Amino acid sequence: MILVAVNQSESFFGIVFGYACFIRVVQIKGHRQYHVIVRHDDIAHTEVMSFMNAMNVTKMKQMLPRQSRYSFAELIGESETMEQAKELGARIATSNSTVLITGESGTGKELFAQAIHGGSTRKHNPFVAVNCAAIPAELFESEVFGYEGGAFSGAKKEGKPGKVELAQHGTLFLDEISELPYAAQGKLLRVLQEREIERLGGTSSKNVDIRIIAATNRDLSMLVHEGKFRQDLFYRLYVFDLKIPALRQRKEDILPLAYAFIQLFNEKLGLQVESIDPFMQKWMLEYEWPGNVRELKAYIERGMNLVDGNTLYVNAMPGLTGLPSQKDEGPLVSLEAEVRKAEEKAIRKALTQANGDRTEAAQLLKIHLASLYRKLAKYQIKE
Repeated sequence: MILVAVNQSESFFGIVFGYACFIRVVQIKGHRQYHVIVRHDDIAHTEVMSFMNAMNVTKMKQMLPRQSRYSFAELIGESETMEQAKELGARIATSNSTVLITGESGTGKELFAQAIHGGSTRKHNPFVAVNCAAIPAELFESEVFGYEGGAFSGAKKEGKPGKVELAQHGTLFLDEISELPYAAQGKLLRVLQEREIERLGGTSSKNVDIRIIAATNRDLSMLVHEGKFRQDLFYRLYVFDLKIPALRQRKEDILPLAYAFIQLFNEKLGLQVESIDPFMQKWMLEYEWPGNVRELKAYIERGMNLVDGNTLYVNAMPGLTGLPSQKDEGPLVSLEAEVRKAEEKAIRKALTQANGDRTEAAQLLKIHLASLYRKLAKYQIKE
């Protein structure tokens, strides 16, 4: 008997008493045992070929875009605005209609898109994400809509499916939809209206069954007014409008997010950081976070790479701006009180910048005017 292992896996090919065999190694009570799964004379050549073809199909499926990784339960945030966004997102997920997700850069629009996909009937099918700003305009049509063989110089002779086809029966997520080339907007409109697509250089259409979720950090209605975005496409996208709140609008979520990122980098970097220094917490609650959750994660990662001990201090976070004076720090009060203080400060600052115009102040704060009036009464601000 001759065993010839070709790798270190649990199964391998070998020669047993002159027969080519496929062998599996099993551990029983600490001892390795070799079991012959099949001998070469037990199966026909055609059966072997069928098996190899099946393996190729499996590999092709593994190459398809993976499904969503997030659910609404995994989206961190218990603030009122975040809970409202998650509740609306969960309700939207049960529909097959197009969704437009709006919010500032770094708020987590793609996470919401994945959660919507994960809560839909399409969750076992592909989730394909396309960053409209990352694909050059001259390549956009071939990348997103695909092309037929010989469609242009350098094209594969067998052609290539685009992102739309790869999302068949699943969800196509178009991030930064505002950057979609104007010429491609008409073709996307056809996909939305007719549920069919024509590859670049093609002569026939293919039916597609996809749900489209788009996201933007810009005002599409303003782009329509400027002639940079098709009005008919805007109305097709504007079926469900899901607004993701900025981090400064949900300050009570800052510390829970920070601790979640600490745990993430504890696991990645093999650390045991357990807490954030009170002075550091105070700064985090007062800072505006223009880059939102993405910026917060980057700051935590920076600090985790420089931390010494089990507490994250300001001195482990170089480059921070707008730090409060440590001399005037005073004792740490409750999180609720810190949030109230930061919110009141932001409202007074907005009113000052708006010269007392409450409508403009509400716009600066990105909240409804009615919400501003409630907060003015709450904090007894009479400016």
